[in-house]
Amino acid sequence: MTETTAYTTLEASVYASKSLADCKVLVVDDEQSSCLLIATILSDIVQCDCLHDPKTVVAYCEQRAPDLIVLDINMPGINGIDLCQQLKNNRKTLACPIIFITGDGDAETQNKCWQAGASDYVRKPVVASTLVHRVKNLLQSKLRLDLLTELTFKDQLTTLYNRYYLFTEIPTQLKRLSREHKSLGVIMLDIDYFKGFNDRYGHVAGDKCLFDVGQALKAQLPGPLDSVVRYGGEEFAAFLSDMTKEDCRQVGQRMVEAVSNLTIENEASPLGMVTISAGFVVSPENNALTLEQLLSEADLYLYEAKLAGKGRLKGNGDHQDQAS
Repeated sequence: MTETTAYTTLEASVYASKSLADCKVLVVDDEQSSCLLIATILSDIVQCDCLHDPKTVVAYCEQRAPDLIVLDINMPGINGIDLCQQLKNNRKTLACPIIFITGDGDAETQNKCWQAGASDYVRKPVVASTLVHRVKNLLQSKLRLDLLTELTFKDQLTTLYNRYYLFTEIPTQLKRLSREHKSLGVIMLDIDYFKGFNDRYGHVAGDKCLFDVGQALKAQLPGPLDSVVRYGGEEFAAFLSDMTKEDCRQVGQRMVEAVSNLTIENEASPLGMVTISAGFVVSPENNALTLEQLLSEADLYLYEAKLAGKGRLKGNGDHQDQAS
């Protein structure tokens, strides 16, 4: 896979996976008839799910991540305004646009909608064409933003996050975790004997190897807020939120094993296959270390893993060899 081919594949995959017809809209209304009406109006342009209990919405969205939510204001138990604020205060759902359905058109109600974080609102009785056009406009804006984010923050070859993402977004994540008194796990990973692999099999095979290894690493991430970055060349970095040293060690070990399990032949390696070495570090609870310090420390443990024979993991609080 060449860089140009990978770039085209990435751009095409973003458009394909985020087409309007594939977008998922969640309709939330305690009245089943109203929910069914909204879903019927929108079903020709998007995929719709309905929820009638507002208390289940946050958990549902954390698991299924809709592209847009259509939310009734007046519901028992928790009203739409309060629910919208909960969604906007949740890291996993804050970016999801929300349209309110309301029978109240007074200025006070409108202000509450905007203050809660709504993207738009539609008055009752609902005019089908108005709802459809507003949903379309919001989703098309979201698709364009998603595409821009992909092309800005993604490495063209591996489709993983790139160094721009690393030095733009990860410091913000580190600060947030520090405020919440949580740690950040950092794993530095490097493909062993990769220069020899390129010399033996050629750069096209080398590109494919980088892509396959990157996807294997990404598959081991334990949570939606965790990420893998192509750090440079054949080196990667993983960032794991709210990790203990043992948690981080286990994820790192799974990554080492996942690459070995690809069984990619490498005659340049004494092991006869592609392997990775890895070093990990977990920030202290007060997160006194900067991102650069965490990367540097994890890189030292990666160097230890290389010296110990490669194809293994080393890290703080883990002084045993973790041979693959």
